[in-house]
Amino acid sequence: MSDAIIEHDARLRTFRIDAHDLALLKRQRDFAQTRLPGLLEELHASFEAWPEILRAMQEPEVHALRLAHWIRLVSGEIDDGFLKSAHALASAFHAHGVPVHGVAICHAIVGNAIGAELGLLRVGLGQLRFWQRRELNRRIALRAALQKAVQLDLELLLETYTLVQKQSRERSQAEIAAFEVTVRDVVASVGGSARVIETLARTMSDTVQETSFQALAAASASDAASENVRNVANATEELSISLSHISAEIAGATTKTHDASAAARTTEVIVKSLAQSAETIGSVVDLIRTLASQTSMLALNATIEAARAGEAGRGFAVVAQEVKQLSERTGKATDEIAAQVPTMQARSREAILAIESITGFVSGMDQTTLNIAGTIEQQRAATEEIARSVNFAAQGTQEVAQTIGSVNEAAQIAGASVGDVLGVAQSLSHHAGLLAEAFENLSHRNRAA
Repeated sequence: MSDAIIEHDARLRTFRIDAHDLALLKRQRDFAQTRLPGLLEELHASFEAWPEILRAMQEPEVHALRLAHWIRLVSGEIDDGFLKSAHALASAFHAHGVPVHGVAICHAIVGNAIGAELGLLRVGLGQLRFWQRRELNRRIALRAALQKAVQLDLELLLETYTLVQKQSRERSQAEIAAFEVTVRDVVASVGGSARVIETLARTMSDTVQETSFQALAAASASDAASENVRNVANATEELSISLSHISAEIAGATTKTHDASAAARTTEVIVKSLAQSAETIGSVVDLIRTLASQTSMLALNATIEAARAGEAGRGFAVVAQEVKQLSERTGKATDEIAAQVPTMQARSREAILAIESITGFVSGMDQTTLNIAGTIEQQRAATEEIARSVNFAAQGTQEVAQTIGSVNEAAQIAGASVGDVLGVAQSLSHHAGLLAEAFENLSHRNRAA
């Protein structure tokens, strides 16, 4: 025989349950199957004083196992299946938080209720004294068989409950041991991570401080560059204004040059006309000289004729003499004019050459002025473009300065955050040490218990 069968038989002998007892119980099968389902439902109210037991009894799983187990017990089916049923019910009690004394309470309430339903209580037995002795003995035997079966079941449930509790404790201890290993690993990991975080936080703090320092230096350099750009912008604007003034002056000079060129050309025309007039005067002088010569000849002829006429021609001779003198003076004047005409013509030609040179120079200066005006206009346009670019650059440097200021503020905020992180890391490292120490103490106390 197997150890389970030997143990089962030993348990039956211990509680003095024999075949006659099992036979009496088996005769209660119909009662068990028809009355117990309702009876167990009705008995839920009896557990109101023990809320934790009541909650477990109302669980469908627990109720189904209890009902099946009590039907087996009252029906006398105390066999290998009964042992399995007891183990399942004890496991359900333990799983749903029924304390060990709750098992005894449950058995007392249900056992008394079944005895009352079967008429096996003392009051019922007292009334049976008037019945036949045979029926009295049967009830007494049934009561004894039921009590022994209930006691066996209670012992079996308590034993099984204790075994389940032990197994649960062993599982819990194994889980606690595994948890201890896990917690130690976690604590060690947290401590290491905290130290790493602390190191990183210090590095980040140094980096943030360096970033803040560089941002301040960059902001200072940007401010200086912005100031220089503004100075260049102001100088460029002043240069543009000066070029505008120069352009206006050159425009005025160009206009005057045009006027001078026109006047030079007009003077050239006048001088050329004067030269032509001088040539005309020379021709007129030649004509006058010819006329004076002819007049002198006529005066000579008149003098000769007056001499021939004698006293009658004396007055005519005087006139002829005056005409001759006038002719001589005219000739002298004409000679003097004729002597001045070549000089005047030479000076006119020199004036024409000088005026032509002046006209050419003025024309060249006019073109040069136009070229200078065009160049200055280009320079003015370029200067205005430079001024716009410099203003744009000034705005850019100002925006860069503002951005660097924002970076500096962000760096300061980050520095504060890094300080917080460093504090958290140090606190985490400290608490990790405390947690490790507390956990080791808890583990020692748990193992000692």
